[in-house]
Amino acid sequence: MIETQNLDLYAKIEPLIGFDEAYEALYQIYLDLLSPYDIKTILDVGCGNGNFLLHLQKQYEAEGIDLSPRMVEIATKKGVKATNRQLSSVKENFDAIVAIGDVLNYLRHDELKDFLVEIERVLNGGGLFICDVNTLHGFEEVTAGSMSVDFGDQFLSIDSEYLDGILTTEMTLFESIGGECYKKEQDMILQFYHDNTLITKETPLALLATKDITLFSDDVDKQLFIFQK
Repeated sequence: MIETQNLDLYAKIEPLIGFDEAYEALYQIYLDLLSPYDIKTILDVGCGNGNFLLHLQKQYEAEGIDLSPRMVEIATKKGVKATNRQLSSVKENFDAIVAIGDVLNYLRHDELKDFLVEIERVLNGGGLFICDVNTLHGFEEVTAGSMSVDFGDQFLSIDSEYLDGILTTEMTLFESIGGECYKKEQDMILQFYHDNTLITKETPLALLATKDITLFSDDVDKQLFIFQK
């Protein structure tokens, strides 16, 4: 069983971070890679706020799953099909599966193989699995560090440290509840660096191609993988 990190606070602060433009560029990369293939059904694993599902459902029969109830609530309000469940509970099969936005980096090394085996189980024969992960540069030079955002009635602080293959991100949100009183919410999420060798070793799928991506910097901060059953 894959452990569930609590991403509900992240779901709440995501609109404050301002990554929408970068992720729209990532969505387009995925759409371009999917387009040459004969695909009718797609599962978006770790669908988050549902923004990529909005693109997918224009061309495919698409649905998503996510471990955060808050993320699923946000996604379904946008009119997409999303459910709060583990990949292991999915009984349907799909022509393609995507895990976009470093979903695999939320898995520990000992969870990665089980996840990839489940991906193979849920895919139809000849089906595609496309995912991206943070590179070492992405962890050390892009995501590590601190940022803060002040909207007057909301103040967000994020502190991230990368050490020994693990990115630890502490999030603190203050929200005004009237007068000089604020409500404080705090949480921590972990992400794990996986190199190419580990990912390709742990999956029963065949590797078709990889693609270097420069999303948040001038150097390669993400790597994308295309696998086929």
